[in-house]
Amino acid sequence: MKRNGILFSFFVGLMSSGCASTTMQTYHAGGDKAVCGKRGVSLGHVAILPEMAWRNDQKEPEKREQMALEEIERAFREIPCGSIAAPGGIRQVSDWSGRPESELVSKFSEEGVDTVILVRIEELTPRIFVTYSLPFLWAGSSEADFRIRTLSVQSGSVLADMRVKRSTGGPFNLRPAEWAGTELNAALRAIIEEKK
Repeated sequence: MKRNGILFSFFVGLMSSGCASTTMQTYHAGGDKAVCGKRGVSLGHVAILPEMAWRNDQKEPEKREQMALEEIERAFREIPCGSIAAPGGIRQVSDWSGRPESELVSKFSEEGVDTVILVRIEELTPRIFVTYSLPFLWAGSSEADFRIRTLSVQSGSVLADMRVKRSTGGPFNLRPAEWAGTELNAALRAIIEEKK
């Protein structure tokens, strides 16, 4: 009986520590393929405009919002092509994309900001997939899904516009909700400065 318990524990441990892989998909709608797109070009004072677009049945939206804000701040803290120091900075969560871009450009121009970056978080969550066929299979992943749009305040032009999805997981993985923050941070860092 004790041997069965040990085998069961080993099997459960093996199942919960399956191999994980990371995928990142970036869909470019316009502009550069990275926030810091052109080498040597400064974005000047940068204002980060965070927005949350959770689905109606989103669990713990306040917890996810706090996690998103922390990871946005960490990712943009030392942006290599600009500064989030005043008059830039990370602003309050709001419905930024619901406002006309001309209004945003005008508002931030008056404040002395050179570039605005809208970061709209749409998903920050763990996922579990189960197949009920034989063999029985389940897979888990942590996921970050967001849109990012960079605007020049002086010209009003779109410098970068993309949707990014990053997930890590695989068969027999269990991933806590907190790990989705790591996905967001890694995805943001990857698109801030494109690796050559």
